[in-house]
Amino acid sequence: MDGRAVAEVELDVETILSAAQGHLAQRHVCTFATSVDDVPWAASAFYVARALDVYTCQRKDARTLAQMLANPRVSFAVDDRKAEAWLQALGTARPARPEEDTWAREALRATAPEFTRHFANPDYPVLVVSVDEFTFIDRAAGIVPRQHLILSEVGWRFA
Repeated sequence: MDGRAVAEVELDVETILSAAQGHLAQRHVCTFATSVDDVPWAASAFYVARALDVYTCQRKDARTLAQMLANPRVSFAVDDRKAEAWLQALGTARPARPEEDTWAREALRATAPEFTRHFANPDYPVLVVSVDEFTFIDRAAGIVPRQHLILSEVGWRFA
């Protein structure tokens, strides 16, 4: 052995989903990737998560917001800049519903209180990225090798 954690049991979808949700819940900065008219863009942003849905609040003049609204297919990465644990996801962005907006703004303020003015500004919309595909690894949790899941009509499945 080379010292890396190895899964002792065969991984199932529920175990991977639970670990991925925990990964998202423990972190609050991601890198979003968007593209409109063949012009890609990447930007870091604060987020909060509910299950695998990621909520972010963007300035009204932000390129990330403009691109998410123009082309809602979005990808994002959440990691610690190490190979030990990371998540890469693909999903669809949409404006938050009123009850989601209220929850997300409060959760974002608790996560990054130094940006309270930003998160409280009603002119800065909250967007939700609903994940429908992701790749994930977490060596400490035994999620190795990397796992790729896709949301189908009947639920999450291995890709």
